[in-house]
Amino acid sequence: MLISRRLPPAGALVVDDDPFTRGMLAAAVQGLGWSPVRSASSVAEALWVARHLEPAVAVLDLDLGEGPTGVDLAIGLRHTYPGIGLIIISTYEEPRLIGLNLPPMPEGAVYLVKRTVTDSDVLDHSLQLAVAPQRMGPSANAICKSPSPGISDESIEVMRLVSAGHSNAEIARLRVMSVSGVEKVVARLIRHFVIPGGKESSQRVLIAQAYFRLTGAVSSRRG
Repeated sequence: MLISRRLPPAGALVVDDDPFTRGMLAAAVQGLGWSPVRSASSVAEALWVARHLEPAVAVLDLDLGEGPTGVDLAIGLRHTYPGIGLIIISTYEEPRLIGLNLPPMPEGAVYLVKRTVTDSDVLDHSLQLAVAPQRMGPSANAICKSPSPGISDESIEVMRLVSAGHSNAEIARLRVMSVSGVEKVVARLIRHFVIPGGKESSQRVLIAQAYFRLTGAVSSRRG
């Protein structure tokens, strides 16, 4: 059970490039008493809405398609509105999975994996935590932060390239590494995900499957 020391809701901004998800999130936030709730589909639109709304909290999709990410938008909003609460929500288990050029999230931002939002209590708790973390219970961070794969940026990028079908030689060229260096990273991935021995092609398929599970592209459960 989540324990919240509730603050009076205020204006909220919801940003997602998918119309269905955007509508569902906005309705959920409004249902928790936040008002007014405004939504946007892009960074440019979100900044325009924010100028008129001056929201107390913003719920931002990490992957907004081509161009700036939800983290980029979060940084811009925090610069303009230093007290704004920020929630970055994504199918990705870990924000680094979107790419190595992602800047650090602003201090105090809550990272929420979409599949963990099983009921309104989780979203409510995250909103309260984003706005005033000092008023929440001691287990707040454990509830609202994403689990980390526990691997380096380099390993994540090699895993992404393996999942895209690149050979070790191609990865070495793209990452400006030696082939032996790539092989060592692949070996670390095999150990990390406890991938059984066998044909190299089969192991690479299993690495790709692990990557897609972390990005939310496939379920971790078998159909």
